[in-house]
Amino acid sequence: MADKVCLQPCLGLRKEAVLCRQAFYVVHEDLRAGKTDAMYPVLAVEACDLDCATRLVDKKGKQAARTVRVPEMAKEFGIDLDSLPEGDNISPDHPAVQTLAKRVAELVDELLAAS
Repeated sequence: MADKVCLQPCLGLRKEAVLCRQAFYVVHEDLRAGKTDAMYPVLAVEACDLDCATRLVDKKGKQAARTVRVPEMAKEFGIDLDSLPEGDNISPDHPAVQTLAKRVAELVDELLAAS
């Protein structure tokens, strides 16, 4: 049984990818500190259909335990992606980051419970 989850974000430059990475920082440092690390079940979060997070996991000979997509989560929570700042200008305190981080933290809990 795993006691941690590895968070693998998309590394792209789109605002969805930045939103994802900022949310991961919040989860890793605040919401699930000590529960996220490498070499554990992987939660891959994709910002677009290029699936770069999943491909990074595959390159390491692993398989993501779960893959979710930022655009789908944004739609689920009513996050207007078009209104987000471009580039790396999305603060960890931004409501969209906090909303996504809370959902990712729930997914971490689900993976931990399932492993």
